[in-house]
Amino acid sequence: IGREIATAAARNLVPVTLELGGKCPALLDAVSIDADTVRTVVGTKLIKNGQMCISVDYVLVPRDQLDAFVDLAQAYLTEEVPGYASSGDCTGIITGRHLGRIVDLIQQARSAGARVEVLGGGQVDRATRQVPLHLVADPDPSLRVMTEEVFGPVLPVVPYDSLDDAIAFINAGERPLGLYVFSKDPARSGRVLQRTTSGGACVNVCATQGALPSMGFGGVGQSGTGRHHGIEGFREFSNPRGVFVRGEGDLIDSFLPPYGATAQAIVDSVLAPPAP
Repeated sequence: IGREIATAAARNLVPVTLELGGKCPALLDAVSIDADTVRTVVGTKLIKNGQMCISVDYVLVPRDQLDAFVDLAQAYLTEEVPGYASSGDCTGIITGRHLGRIVDLIQQARSAGARVEVLGGGQVDRATRQVPLHLVADPDPSLRVMTEEVFGPVLPVVPYDSLDDAIAFINAGERPLGLYVFSKDPARSGRVLQRTTSGGACVNVCATQGALPSMGFGGVGQSGTGRHHGIEGFREFSNPRGVFVRGEGDLIDSFLPPYGATAQAIVDSVLAPPAP
């Protein structure tokens, strides 16, 4: 749809700003996987039940920490948000059609033999369109949960063997709207930010790049073009028209024919080779 809008705008020479979406990753290093970090990542996914363009789409964790992440995520839902799937905290899926799509993503992962965990228990309620958070551990890259923006309560958790592998995995996909890096080492988080591209990014938190009016918000490439919010939005949606008012003693006449010595001197000064 974004391409269609941009194409239609181009035909009429209309400038356009596109805030789209994308698969926003959360990358956790080995020392950052603890209850607080997992609560932040998984809790952010629960906001609107994952139906935000800047929601965490998938998580990258060290391979030997995969089970620890799953256990901490399950403990968070069970202990801190009991009965989430049928509570008022669980946002219903926006439409029946989108609900069917989410269910299809889950069923495809299960049919392919992926490990699917229902965090906190519960079942899909088609009447209220409430869906519990499903975690898909170590999914095959060909699954739809890995090739499409999820935009709902399904969280793939992808193991990696080295930080370079995790960075390469992110860079192999489309540029995301948001990138969330968790590390207690500024050098490691800085390395990730320097070697990846995204519309916005957060360190040790998720999705707050869209909450600050002082910081421009938007995507890059597949996730959008342009910026809005605050002064960046004012600039984006304004025409910075320059106005020149002629004053006294200007050199305008020197640029008008007939050309004489003054005009020649100006040309010579522009074309003269730089001083050694």
